[in-house]
Amino acid sequence: MTMTDATETAHAGGNGPAALLRGLLVGGAFGAGVAAIVVGGTIGKVAVWGSGIAALALLVLTTAAFSARRRVRRPVVERVKAVAMIESRRATSGEYADVPVAFDLTVAPDDRPAFRAHVHRSVNLVDLPDFPVRGIVVVEYRPDRPWDVTIVSEPDAEWASRAARASLDSAPESTRVRDPEKAGPWCAIAVLGMLAGAAVVVLVFRGDLFTDDPAKPSSSATSPGAFGGSGRSGGSGATSTTVSRSVTTADVSTSILIGGQLRATSDALLKAGVSTAVSVSVTDRRMTARGTKPDEWAPGQLPVVLTDLPYERMPELVREARTNLGVTGAGAGSWRIDIARDAKTRAVVIRVTVTGGNGTADVQADGTGRITATHSL
Repeated sequence: MTMTDATETAHAGGNGPAALLRGLLVGGAFGAGVAAIVVGGTIGKVAVWGSGIAALALLVLTTAAFSARRRVRRPVVERVKAVAMIESRRATSGEYADVPVAFDLTVAPDDRPAFRAHVHRSVNLVDLPDFPVRGIVVVEYRPDRPWDVTIVSEPDAEWASRAARASLDSAPESTRVRDPEKAGPWCAIAVLGMLAGAAVVVLVFRGDLFTDDPAKPSSSATSPGAFGGSGRSGGSGATSTTVSRSVTTADVSTSILIGGQLRATSDALLKAGVSTAVSVSVTDRRMTARGTKPDEWAPGQLPVVLTDLPYERMPELVREARTNLGVTGAGAGSWRIDIARDAKTRAVVIRVTVTGGNGTADVQADGTGRITATHSL
């Protein structure tokens, strides 16, 4: 009978400061490289994207060289045989004839105290009864890495005879051996380094990542008080045209719905150099065009062409909203026309909103002025 000693085998270098620092640096470099690729692609900077690729490639080459150097410097240690007792077994999958089985063994070497170890091995379902709990098997292991244990499938006659005669006691749990580089904090340190590396890259380029889309006009640019003006007369009243980077407005002295004033106001904008806009709004004495230049449009966005709008139909749309939807009377309230393209269909949509004492009503029409929907509150 083999007696055991509750002495745990440890690998001194796996959890040392040098190994933990190496894990932190490797994780940081990997996280920074991946983050640089993502950030570079997001903000459209090839240099950032390329630096991420270069960092990952350098990390792979450095890790491979370091591993090769360790293998060369590591002394060659022959595997030795020993008998072992199966403490427990557990199949980890059962989809095929060969089943991965996790064995818990008590290994009893000839020249050292017995110890516990985990072994993973594929076993055919037909052969599984050959590995009963508390059965004796022959194993091989490396004396310098005792956790590296394998079960010998066909031992020679001498070891087969020893296994048949052996009677072993269970080694205590305190003698269990593990690969310290897998069981220790190295992986947790590497994950922390990866997160820290990614966070550094995001912080460095946070200005490019979290700024507003340059295609969107700024709120200061759309403020009516920021515009200058130039005079123009036409139609039934004086018209003044104001031009800025993001917003162009045309003001009239009488209601814009009277005597073809809508078309005349649009002509004033055209003479001011405005032929397209992301959106157009019309109130009683003003027409406003926003996003009048191509560099202000979002990618793929289609503008409204001012000359294509059905101005002659718009007074009728306002009357429709006033009379048919119940906002009527001498004080019919304020009204507003908003024109833009639908985000999904990209078709021109004209929306007339009227607000008065009886509530609010709106009429929606297509680019030809044909009514497509009505609502009232």
